[in-house]
Parts: sequence; C-alpha cells; structure tokens
Amino acid sequence: MRKAALVVFVVLFASSFTVSPVLAKGHQGKDEGQVTKVAKESAETVTWWCTNLNDLWHVEVPVIIGRFDAEPPDPSPSPDPCTNPCPVVVPSGSGFMPGGSFSWFTNKTYPPVVREALAAQGYAFHSQSPAEDFKSKMVQLRVEIWTPDFSAVVAEYTFDPQRNFRLVRVREFFGKLPSDPIVDAALGIDLSADAMGRLPLFGFPVIAGPLPAGTPPGIYLAAVFWTLSDLHNDGLGLEDFNFLPAGEILYGFNRFMAGP
Repeated sequence: MRKAALVVFVVLFASSFTVSPVLAKGHQGKDEGQVTKVAKESAETVTWWCTNLNDLWHVEVPVIIGRFDAEPPDPSPSPDPCTNPCPVVVPSGSGFMPGGSFSWFTNKTYPPVVREALAAQGYAFHSQSPAEDFKSKMVQLRVEIWTPDFSAVVAEYTFDPQRNFRLVRVREFFGKLPSDPIVDAALGIDLSADAMGRLPLFGFPVIAGPLPAGTPPGIYLAAVFWTLSDLHNDGLGLEDFNFLPAGEILYGFNRFMAGP
C-alpha cells in the first residue's frame, strides 16, 4: 500500500488487478477460497467484510472493486463473510464509481517523535492534523479506463478531490472486520484496536462515465491516479508505506464489466 506509481503497478499487476490499497496494509486477502455467502441480490456493491460501499460513499451507481475486496480469503477473518459478484457490471449508459475501496487513513495528530523526524527532513506541514495535511495536499484525482491488455485508453475523467471526498472512520469502512492495533514505543505510538477504528479515513466517491458511445461490451480496467502537491505522511510511522509522494501516482486499478 502507498507506494510510488511503479511499485503500485507491479503489486497490482501481480495480484490480478484487484488489490485494495487499504487491505494491502495488514489486511490483504489471498487470491483463493470458496464463496460462503451472497450478501445481497442487488446492484449495490458489498465487500467481503460486509460493508455496503454504496451506503458508505453515498452513491447510487455501480461501485467498482476488485476480487480481493469482493471475495473472502480462506480462512476468513470473519466467521460470516459476505461476497459480491466480480467483476462489477456497469450497464451501458451508466455512471460508476471507480476504486470503491481506494482510501487513505491517518493518525489524528503527529506524535512528537514523528513530527521531529519529519521536520528534520524538511517536511512541509500544512497542519498538526495528518488528515488535514493529506486533504490540503490532494490536488487532483484522475481516472483512466483501459482495455484489458493495457494497449489503449478508452476514456479519461478528471476531478477536484477538494470537492469530491468523504470523511468517515476506519471502523465504518472495515465494518465487522476488526482493526489491528499499532504500537511503536520508539515513535511514541500506542493505538489500541478501538482507537484505530476511530481514526479518520478518506474516500473519493467520484462518478465517472458513462463510457463513450460505441464502447463494446466486455472487460475493462478502471485506473485511479492521485496527485499531491507535496510529500504527505500519515502520522502512523516513518516507513515507506506511511508516505504518499508529491506528484501523480497510480493508486490502483480494478477490472469491471461494461454491459450491453
């Protein structure tokens, strides 16, 4: 999770285009297992940990997710997991939300040791709040729709993340899937599972589409790019995955089915 574009691309490619950046941080599921329960017979998108993404992001169009978000791992951390048809189907003429599980969560504040280490590196603080720092540095969200062989871009959409974000709590996103505690005595971080669940989490429920007239039905890839004005740290550590670089990064991409 949270790497420069090339690293993200390699990880996602190796995972059949379906890894959620959020799940990749300590919650990544395996690409295997049997479906144990169908969550809903509807057009809504539900993760295997039973979060209804249409409800969470307040959208009424198909929400695209990958297989690692749609089908539970085996064994499942949840005793009663849900599942969702995958790839998600986008009917002809419909809008859609790409990257339904692509999100970013932060600490509520920069611990003193983390703040001092960042300051020593010349880090540009926009706020004492990592959440506000992230929001202020997000300057563009761009979506490209690719053919499955990566040979062509069939559509492109650009959005202002300052006008297209939704702030929730980590526990709202992960639902009944427990959060892991984060403890790092050297950095002065001691967050219980309950405290982790209360951390702020950003999603970007942008509505892309419809696909251009004449786009043939079939499998496509929805790629989501984030552009930041400066380096950002989530306040939860000093490892590579705690940072987002300045500039544009490919945050992730998922397959979907364009219907007739």
